[in-house]
Amino acid sequence: MSGNRELSYRGHEEESDEEYDRLYTKNINTKLTISSDINKELLKRETWEFKKDITQKPKVKLASVDAKVSNIIDMIDTYDRPGNTKAEGTYAGAGTYAEAFEDEPGKRIPKAGAYAEAGVGRARAELSVLEAEAKGPNASAGAEASLTGVAAMARAEIASASARAGPVGAKLGLGFDTGVSAGVDGLEAKILGTGFSFGPKTSVSFLGSEVSCVVM
Repeated sequence: MSGNRELSYRGHEEESDEEYDRLYTKNINTKLTISSDINKELLKRETWEFKKDITQKPKVKLASVDAKVSNIIDMIDTYDRPGNTKAEGTYAGAGTYAEAFEDEPGKRIPKAGAYAEAGVGRARAELSVLEAEAKGPNASAGAEASLTGVAAMARAEIASASARAGPVGAKLGLGFDTGVSAGVDGLEAKILGTGFSFGPKTSVSFLGSEVSCVVM
């Protein structure tokens, strides 16, 4: 009897161990199956395409709004400017200018410079410190020295629209600047829309895209 009991007890013990082994193996298999499913989801093409889409950055800065110190000073020149509108199909021009201390709009602040421009389609309206302009494809270059600073800049645009009310200006367009300027608005240098500016507005630009910080 004693031997039978011992065999019976051992047999029960072995059965229990096997049962636990089966349960343990099943749990491991379940975890591996879940892990495998997750890996399959991560490897799906759509998962990575979605991630790529949400991290894309715009390549060109299309619009800007600013308030420049030089625009405040320029209000001395434009506060009594008479109303005027002009529209042109194609245009081209070049010239030089020099004004200083004349009691006329645009000629009170000393400045001198040269310019050249050409384009297709331009409309402009101005009255006192207000002005607005729209342009089609165009290219221009100019250099100027005045009380507000010095600048030499070339610009190529596909199209643009701009407006200004005193010191505040806004522009919507697609184009690239090349040149340098230094004055009350800070220091700026760009080559085909890539460069930097330091001053009240500090920014870094790359091919027309810009990251900036404005200190007011």
